[in-house]
Amino acid sequence: MGVTDPAGPVMDRDEVDRALARLGAEHEAIETSLLALQDHAGRRLLEGAELTGTTRERWAAADASITLLWAYFDAYTDALRSAREIRARRRWSSREDLVELTELLRGESVTVAGSATATANAPTLLSAAGRLSERFSLAALVDRMNELYATSLDMVVTADAVWSALPARIDLLAAELQRTRKLAHSVGVRPGEHPAGDDLERITRTLTRLREDVVSDPLTFWVPTQGSSAPGGGRPDTTVYDREAQALEEVRREIDAVLTVRQDAEARLIKLRDVLSRADRTLAEARTARGEVLAKIA
Repeated sequence: MGVTDPAGPVMDRDEVDRALARLGAEHEAIETSLLALQDHAGRRLLEGAELTGTTRERWAAADASITLLWAYFDAYTDALRSAREIRARRRWSSREDLVELTELLRGESVTVAGSATATANAPTLLSAAGRLSERFSLAALVDRMNELYATSLDMVVTADAVWSALPARIDLLAAELQRTRKLAHSVGVRPGEHPAGDDLERITRTLTRLREDVVSDPLTFWVPTQGSSAPGGGRPDTTVYDREAQALEEVRREIDAVLTVRQDAEARLIKLRDVLSRADRTLAEARTARGEVLAKIA
């Protein structure tokens, strides 16, 4: 069997057919994954959001990676199509066809043109990102796409997880805060006049700032799982939210205590007014009786 360089021994027809079947399955799986990433709700949100901080930096890199992913996939598609066309020339491929197929399927036969826009923000881990073009074998190209896909998906899933968890919880807590503020106002607990009123003002400011930060920089509020390599491995950081929720609960209990004291005082006043009313009636009756007695005596 002849040898090609650098692809190695020339593949026979069965090896070519098996390789084409495997590459076709990989192509279908990669296309499905890329389309799912393209339609991911988190990616669409990232595209339209006004990002800041860590999220802005990582999204610039992830967006560039996604652009490169599609360029790599197009090159992979073209190479696979070329290989299928060569194999389809004859039922029994000639040696020349097999040599050409071996070079295409195993050698560094795929050239991907670089894009200034796509590579400007590409991750630094891509050592060849700054080149005008790159050459790959199909296997190396699949590895590169898997690498880019994993990092891009991790970023998208992480941002989406934070956005799905925290803003809605903050809004619910803000609604509870408004109800507590109204209750506080009704019992005379106001900022500058009562410590609980000052606490409500502070919680309001903190929640407003927290929601703005979560919306613009969600990755700041993510705690990755140690040792996990799965995309989005971790959980949203709810430390600030939990602290303010606890503070609001403490204020609410204090206001409930004030309300209880007020209601108890009102109940006592009602009882006192009832006692005084009965006393007034008794005194009036006594005066009437005294008048009647004096009249009889006279």
